[in-house]
Amino acid sequence: MTTQHVLILGSGAAGAAAARTLATRDDVRVTMVTRTGETPYTRMLIKGIAFGPTPPEMIKLPLPRIEVIADTVLDVDTTAKRVQLTSGAQVSYDALIVATGSVPRSLPAGVLEGDDVGQGRVTALHSLEDAMGIRDLLTSLARPARVTIYGGGIIAAETASSLQADGHMVMLVSRSSVPGIGAFGAPVAERLAADHAAKVQTRFGRTLQHVDETESGVAITLDDDQRIVADLLLVALGTTPAAPSPWTNGIDVDDRLRAAADHVYAAGGVATHHDEALGVWRIDHWEDAAAQGTHAAQAALHDLDISDDPGTYLPRSPYMALVYGQMISGVGYTAGADAQVEAGEEFIVRHETDGTVVGVTGIDAVGTVYQWGQQLHGLQA
Repeated sequence: MTTQHVLILGSGAAGAAAARTLATRDDVRVTMVTRTGETPYTRMLIKGIAFGPTPPEMIKLPLPRIEVIADTVLDVDTTAKRVQLTSGAQVSYDALIVATGSVPRSLPAGVLEGDDVGQGRVTALHSLEDAMGIRDLLTSLARPARVTIYGGGIIAAETASSLQADGHMVMLVSRSSVPGIGAFGAPVAERLAADHAAKVQTRFGRTLQHVDETESGVAITLDDDQRIVADLLLVALGTTPAAPSPWTNGIDVDDRLRAAADHVYAAGGVATHHDEALGVWRIDHWEDAAAQGTHAAQAALHDLDISDDPGTYLPRSPYMALVYGQMISGVGYTAGADAQVEAGEEFIVRHETDGTVVGVTGIDAVGTVYQWGQQLHGLQA
């Protein structure tokens, strides 16, 4: 029996899920490349480290028994089917799954200045390192912190809620007049905006024009010349794909998560999807990344002629976030679709594209929202 070699780049949600799918097969050899010096961890749990008592070792991500190479990818030669690592090593493959995730979107060029840039007072909450830095800073102050959050999506909302509950002084600045409208749709975002305004200080429809980071704090100037002084500026402007060379801005995939190159697949935050149902889209949260990793592995097995066709990938995965004591939940694709509030006692919103329900969100309605998962993409509204 011929053994096929599947190489996985990345050890997050998508990479780990792909590895679990492949590891039990006798006809496949699986190798995973993780970043040098990085222990795989569950990224959706880092909030417990930043704002709670969770120790880092508690969020370690278990991997199946596969070959793991701790190195950094320098380049992928898709013609030769070979990956070059910074150590000088080269790894050949029969199928390649790129699951290298994403990086947080930074402040625009020229906004962040100061002689002490890099003190950790301007940060994202995207990595374990970010979370530990935030925890250390908040602990070192020994008083309620003045925290400005720049953004309006799920990370910004959860962070504002956690910090407010812990007694910190929170200012939420959002470029949108209705924060989170692109992620949750208008009905949920409008309710969240009212909650934000009632619980923390808000500046909606504003941008940061200048940020001066010093050893003792952050001086922020908004586009209306208002000045804000904070101990910490948390930037929550979403993410961008983190693809290795030769890709420069994520990896385009079809409805089976195939890239243009032969036997190359991408899953999770690095993938930009193109399909007839939803057009061009990208989702970067843990559960959907894991589902994509599983699907990419199944597609690779099919294209290697050793398994069945997994069919079209369409997002059905759930997410939830506790914000000011309310549970915000969703399934499927909730960005860029028409939002319609359902009649009934629970607050449920259907997200539709061309009359088809492609996602559902809700407030304090987790059970009902999650039940929609398997009905999406085929049920006419």
